[in-house]
Amino acid sequence: MSNVRPYNNKELLLFPPSVGDYLPKDDLAHVVDEAVEQIDLTPYYRKLSSVGNPSYDPALEIKVWFYGYCVEAYSSRKIEDKLHRDISFIYLAGMQKPDFRTISDFRKNNLNELRNSFVDIVQICHRLGMTKLGHIALDSKVMKANASASNTYDEKEIIKERQEIEKEIEKYLQKANQTDEQEDKLYGPDKCGNELPEDIRKKEDRIKKIKRIAEQLSQAQEKLKTSGKKKINTTDEDAQFQKDKTRIIPGYRGQAVVDSTEQIIIATDVTNEQSDYAQLIPMLDKTLENIDKIDPPMEKLKEQNNISNDKQDNKEQDNEKRKINLTGDAGYNNGNNLAELEKKKYKEKFEAYIPDSIYKNNTYPINRKEDNPQKKTFFDKSKFIYHKDIDKFECPNKKLLDYVSNFKQDGHLVFCYQCDSCKSCPLFSKCTTSETGRTIHVSEHQPLIDKMRQKLSTKEGKKIYGKRKTIVEPVFGNMSHNLGFREFLLRGIEKVKGEFSLMCNAHNLRKMARFTREMGLTLKEALVMSELMPVYSNS
Repeated sequence: MSNVRPYNNKELLLFPPSVGDYLPKDDLAHVVDEAVEQIDLTPYYRKLSSVGNPSYDPALEIKVWFYGYCVEAYSSRKIEDKLHRDISFIYLAGMQKPDFRTISDFRKNNLNELRNSFVDIVQICHRLGMTKLGHIALDSKVMKANASASNTYDEKEIIKERQEIEKEIEKYLQKANQTDEQEDKLYGPDKCGNELPEDIRKKEDRIKKIKRIAEQLSQAQEKLKTSGKKKINTTDEDAQFQKDKTRIIPGYRGQAVVDSTEQIIIATDVTNEQSDYAQLIPMLDKTLENIDKIDPPMEKLKEQNNISNDKQDNKEQDNEKRKINLTGDAGYNNGNNLAELEKKKYKEKFEAYIPDSIYKNNTYPINRKEDNPQKKTFFDKSKFIYHKDIDKFECPNKKLLDYVSNFKQDGHLVFCYQCDSCKSCPLFSKCTTSETGRTIHVSEHQPLIDKMRQKLSTKEGKKIYGKRKTIVEPVFGNMSHNLGFREFLLRGIEKVKGEFSLMCNAHNLRKMARFTREMGLTLKEALVMSELMPVYSNS
């Protein structure tokens, strides 16, 4: 007889094992299961109806959604299929099998709660020591909306499209009337419409479909007038054209603040704005709000009596001397943002390192044509001296530049100074190529811009800012390349925010699984080893 192991996949077991026993101890599904057991599910239970058919437990739905986003199962139909085939999903669902509509409705009806649960997962990461809040980096990524660029119109295009559709409707109605007359002669006037030939019914269905499109265009035209936008997408009206490297797509900008310790995302949001200038302060507000939850101030800790007197003293000393280094790309730098960073609540908490685009291009040139080296040194704007008493700039050749005008750029004022005696200067051709003479543009926040440049130019500043790419950019790379999340499935800004929050949550959970695996512990064991216990009870 062949030397093989005994095999019988029909064998009955007297004491069946737990489904979870079929998974390795350090499997991602166990981490998701134990993480959800740690978070506050009260908001989900409050929404359940007390009458009618019993609902599926929110813990089940949350676990399968969290795990689904971790393993590239982003649709409810995929998750339903895996609840029948995939041992990890079967384990997380406790062998229950909600259909795809139930799964989909849970996500749709609990997007705000799921976004709040993101912070609960971040809190667990912080308790494990995966976030130190010493250095955080902010960045954004353009992600395609669930919409086609061909369905994006400006007002002229909407009017033209509606006119063409109305002509097509008229054409088909005329054809339908002719067909009705012919059918009346052939079948008699008493036959109902259902007895018309199949090809005629299809044409009538097409007219209905065209009318629906015309109505959508009409609604889009009204919304375009009230929103102040230049263009609108009829599939996803909140999506805007975004520049993504070499392409322009209808989409959104996903924002993320990432801690440097283990690349944990601590704050997230989605915007349809086409630049990041206006997102710095809102993202810092979200970061402060989340930090207050995951690393509460001493007053809250004393109220909760969660730590000993020695730990209270150590935490007070740390808070007195600790500032969080904040790095961001040049897209977040403008004068108004630098002025906001000087406010007490930001200045006490953050030490910002955010270059402006001019400084960044000069310090880190990429495919940039070299400027005249003399202009970069001797005739650089920094060599022009400002005389506050007379409101004039003095050039390196002792010529004066007068104030001539101002304009708004990115929400702040820019002042223009121009020299009217440039042409008589022997250094004219070396200083500028403009026929009207040398012009200097100065922001109303120029002192803050200069201050930031000086800080970034120090050895410490260069070292800190140099870490930015290694902190935040791999996070977006992980989402798009490893998790395959390159575009949104949901439509509308609020739904997209919830979906992006789930995606960021999946990133954090996978990081948590790797962290506990390297420790050789389950999540519960790791929390016990950290002398931390669950803060919520879901009983």
